Amino acid sequence: MTSGLYQKPRSMIPNIKLHNGVEIPLIGQGTYPMAGNTLYNALKNALDCGCTLFDTAHSYPNEASIGEQFSKIFAAGKYKRDDVFIISKIGDKLDHGMPMGYYFYNSDSCPDKNHRRTVFRQVEDSLRNLRTDYVDLLLLHWPYTDCLEEIWQAMESIYHKGVARAIGVSNHRPRHIQRIMDVAEVTPMVNQIYFSPLNTQADTTGFCNEHDILCQAYSPLMFLRNESGIKSSDEIKSLCIKYNKSLNQIILRWDIQNGIVPIPKAASLKHIEENYDIFDFSLETDEMNLISSFNVNFQYLPESVYCPGY
Repeated sequence: MTSGLYQKPRSMIPNIKLHNGVEIPLIGQGTYPMAGNTLYNALKNALDCGCTLFDTAHSYPNEASIGEQFSKIFAAGKYKRDDVFIISKIGDKLDHGMPMGYYFYNSDSCPDKNHRRTVFRQVEDSLRNLRTDYVDLLLLHWPYTDCLEEIWQAMESIYHKGVARAIGVSNHRPRHIQRIMDVAEVTPMVNQIYFSPLNTQADTTGFCNEHDILCQAYSPLMFLRNESGIKSSDEIKSLCIKYNKSLNQIILRWDIQNGIVPIPKAASLKHIEENYDIFDFSLETDEMNLISSFNVNFQYLPESVYCPGY
């Protein structure tokens, strides 16, 4: 458990290379739904603690605020755009995290069936709001099965133009990624999924590992509820005591040792400090297996009628 101002150098957070050679930090910072001063403080404190990876999406209502707050941070001179790794996502409008059927569907709920044009328009929106001329990683938010191949080919065009340094997917299962790979010139570099001790997603992570696709974990600390047993476990409490780390730190370390890049969200300085203070210890194999044993295949979001079979 950490306290006081985090003093470790920024280099203490290592990078890992994607299969196209682009380097990405091993842990990041979620931003939704923060805005204004809360967002500014979260971004600045994360940078001061060594975090340079920040995650957002076109469907999140705070991309313009992210651009505004970063412009203030960069204007101060300590950090510049090239110091940060920004992830954005193209995708549908969301309702409680799930697609609403407005973009990327061949149905009456979708007003524009030119899905390639929609991809380009969303990227332009994100660049304008984020006040940048490129993103470091562009993801496809959900597997929109009506036009998956068309969307990916548009994303490849954006990648080849250098507007995105890397491209990938989010919430995609092996069957969705295989559809993309069947037509792709560029294999997805990342799959951002819900991964936690409550759902280790062995099929998806195994497939991604086989094809050199890096997995990221959004909301890696959510739903570690008392009823899951992990918070009340004496064995887990013993791990926290052994390493002098919080439960959150133990789980984030477990993510990284599983080859997963976690993207926790934190607003307070205390929690931000804590999230990145995980590179001075390693879990043993039996301890990794203990944490994995809490898997119950918990599904974070219910299946959407606009994403059948997810």
